[in-house]
Amino acid sequence: MLPRRQRLSATEVKEVLARGRSRRGAVLSVKVLSTTSPFRCAVVVSKKVAKTAVVRNRLRRGVYRALAHTSLPLTGHAILFVQSVPKADLTPVFLSDLKKLFNV
Repeated sequence: MLPRRQRLSATEVKEVLARGRSRRGAVLSVKVLSTTSPFRCAVVVSKKVAKTAVVRNRLRRGVYRALAHTSLPLTGHAILFVQSVPKADLTPVFLSDLKKLFNV
């Protein structure tokens, strides 16, 4: 789980969805909005990707672990969408996709 100061509020989520730019990876897609405020993000896993809450939460936590292992941009807002369930271990797959999406 991300600390509250690193999570997007509901109004920030609406702003990112309306004005953000999209990028797509193998298992993740991201909407990014460049701002001068510190980096904040949200992770979304739809029921279309994983039917049960247990699997959706496992995927969401995998993305959070990958976020903790990568150097993120210092500013901006991002919403990460999980597009598919990886067949391999979650964290390395998400980590490689995050590095591609954020050009790290």
